[in-house]
Amino acid sequence: MKIYLKYISLSFQKAITYRIEYFTSVLNALLYIFIFISIWKAIIPEEGIDNGITPEIMTSYAVLSTLIKSTFARSQGFISGKVRTGEIAVDLMKPYSIPLLYLSDIIGQSLFQLLARGIPLLVFCIFFFNIKIEVEWNQFLKFINLYFLSFIIYYLICLFISSLSFYFVEIFPFWILYFALITFMSGAIIPLDFFPEFLKHIILFTPFPYLFYFPTMILLRPNQLLINYNELLLNYFINIIILMILSSIVYRMGIRKLTIAGG
Repeated sequence: MKIYLKYISLSFQKAITYRIEYFTSVLNALLYIFIFISIWKAIIPEEGIDNGITPEIMTSYAVLSTLIKSTFARSQGFISGKVRTGEIAVDLMKPYSIPLLYLSDIIGQSLFQLLARGIPLLVFCIFFFNIKIEVEWNQFLKFINLYFLSFIIYYLICLFISSLSFYFVEIFPFWILYFALITFMSGAIIPLDFFPEFLKHIILFTPFPYLFYFPTMILLRPNQLLINYNELLLNYFINIIILMILSSIVYRMGIRKLTIAGG
């Protein structure tokens, strides 16, 4: 356990050292927020639309969904880089789990993103964009639960894609596909409320809306969720179990393939 806690600390410290990357990511998030807010204010009339969505709600949605997404650190090259350089062979002989080390790396970077990027940007947006978020304590606790479960889903998806590096020379196309699916299905840009009913049901069977859409909506419109909270938690756990099984199979078979090929 001490190894993984130490690696979380090292990952956090590593994120601090890249200051130019940090400021660039902050400006990038602000640009995304500004663009989304401008678009929603232009599309939605002041009186709102039939389902009760107003420009103020969509402004808050654009800010929160972007900030939640920005707190999930990207660490796509952790395993693939080790496989490409052969460093993975040395790591396999060390007394720790590579998937847990990967998790520690993502946790460390995500903690930095949350503290140094997410919270300051939220405070800035509250004053600059005049967003209003009225959250009760039980509602906030539900958000924490969903945020934590969303992070687990995010990590398992990353582990699954990263483990494909054992089978393919280049896994960048898989990341591109993942980012495309995230853009379309996660609700990070367009809430599921705007999708046709048949498409909503299809998307709800994927893990993507559980990443950003539901954590955002539990803060903004807890009484207007597409699924009641208990059923939502069940869906989270089902997705986590399925992804855990898939990522574990792909990783273990990849290690076995690597061992056979490497002797």
